[in-house]
Amino acid sequence: MPFIHDLIRRLAAVLLCSVLVPAAIAQQAAYPAKTVRIIAPYNPGGAVDALSRVVAQALSQKTGKSFIVENRAGAGGNIGLAALAKSAPDGYTLGMGAANMLATNRALYKSLPFDTVRDFVPVGYIGSVPFVLVVNPSLPAKNLKELSDLLKSKPRDFSFGSQGVGNTAHLFGELLNKRLGTAMVHVPYKGGAEAIQELIGGRVQVLFSTLVDITPQIDQGSVRAIALAAANRVSVLPNVPTFSELGMNGFDAPTWFGVIAPTGTPDDIVAFLNAEMQTAFANPEVRARLMKLGLEPGAMTPAQFKSFILAELSKWERIVKESGTQLE
Repeated sequence: MPFIHDLIRRLAAVLLCSVLVPAAIAQQAAYPAKTVRIIAPYNPGGAVDALSRVVAQALSQKTGKSFIVENRAGAGGNIGLAALAKSAPDGYTLGMGAANMLATNRALYKSLPFDTVRDFVPVGYIGSVPFVLVVNPSLPAKNLKELSDLLKSKPRDFSFGSQGVGNTAHLFGELLNKRLGTAMVHVPYKGGAEAIQELIGGRVQVLFSTLVDITPQIDQGSVRAIALAAANRVSVLPNVPTFSELGMNGFDAPTWFGVIAPTGTPDDIVAFLNAEMQTAFANPEVRARLMKLGLEPGAMTPAQFKSFILAELSKWERIVKESGTQLE
């Protein structure tokens, strides 16, 4: 009798598995079965928002399901990422990460409401975009040497804007002050779009901005490009020299973007999203949209993206230290 009872239990377990396993596989195969939201940790109108919308549209078209953008701005991206870290790891809440949020902020802030390495899993790298130093065209400076002389001639009469305290643009501005021996006053704004409008209006005179945000204004002549924070010149601004060309090293640190998810998100969903992103971004139309924004598209596996982030943490720690910036 014990043998028969044991056999019955074993058969019941086998039958249960035969029901549950296909159901689980079917459930995973159906992903995404509902709307997926992508948290953009900045206000509408800036680089993070623009790229989030490109990603959402590309994935919606590729999968036939709805991917939407939810803006959760504040604290240099920390509010949005904190919300992402607390979200259910089921693949239905993703986030747009960038260099400042995933690398810079870890060295910049004394404490964060999340841990870059522990709380997130990299899903897919999108690409990088350099920052460019621009000025209000009313300034007589046409190059970095002339700008340096002008800033030194009237210490503290000039100000530089940024997309927020602790943003990469803020760090570059402080670093420029140190390298040139100038004393520009930092004026933070709520996002890239607002900072650009303030520069055009003359309320600040200098700004570091991404090509995603500033290329249209450069083309229109409403701002003047001085130098590019990149290793090489870019096709959209072929006549703008890099900082290294001008004898100033340390500014070769383009910002980069990628999609992340809460730790615990199933590996098969991460792999699915990574594959869908790479396929979508290989589409010439999508790739052209990214490049029109000034982005240099790229592709990485989740494992490669994780290794990349770890290397970026070390690089930005050095930059933050040299800038002398520390936030609570």
